[in-house]
Amino acid sequence: MTTTDATFAEDRARMRAVIESFYERTSAKDLDSVLKLCTDDLRMRIPFDPFVSVREVVGKEAVRAVGKPALEWYDSYRQIVTGIEPMLDPDVWLVTVKGDLFVRSTGRAYRNDYLTVFRFRDGKIAEWTTYHDPIRQMVAFGATELPALADA
Repeated sequence: MTTTDATFAEDRARMRAVIESFYERTSAKDLDSVLKLCTDDLRMRIPFDPFVSVREVVGKEAVRAVGKPALEWYDSYRQIVTGIEPMLDPDVWLVTVKGDLFVRSTGRAYRNDYLTVFRFRDGKIAEWTTYHDPIRQMVAFGATELPALADA
């Protein structure tokens, strides 16, 4: 193993540890601690979310402003990582997660599968994009109709 290979492996190990910490902190509903793992110009995308306000949020403080109230929607919030895979781009990771949450307003369980792509810059999360099944989310929140389409 060359020095470059060792450095690459060390960088990958650090990024993997950040991802693991991200989900531990998320499950603890500790958004302030989660955001310490991220760049100031963080870009969060949840493109299929029925809540239009979280489909794309840019900036750590904007994520905090949207995320803090959203975490209060849940009595329990547990994210279980089922896979962490490095991509060919050394700063990109694909993570699969099972969510085990309970919605406070309905008392319903909200279980979903998530696929998240993380992009790192300088050892911190610069972007995350999460894909999930919005129908499961809507059922857990007691939605009786589909939300209006956002303007394109």
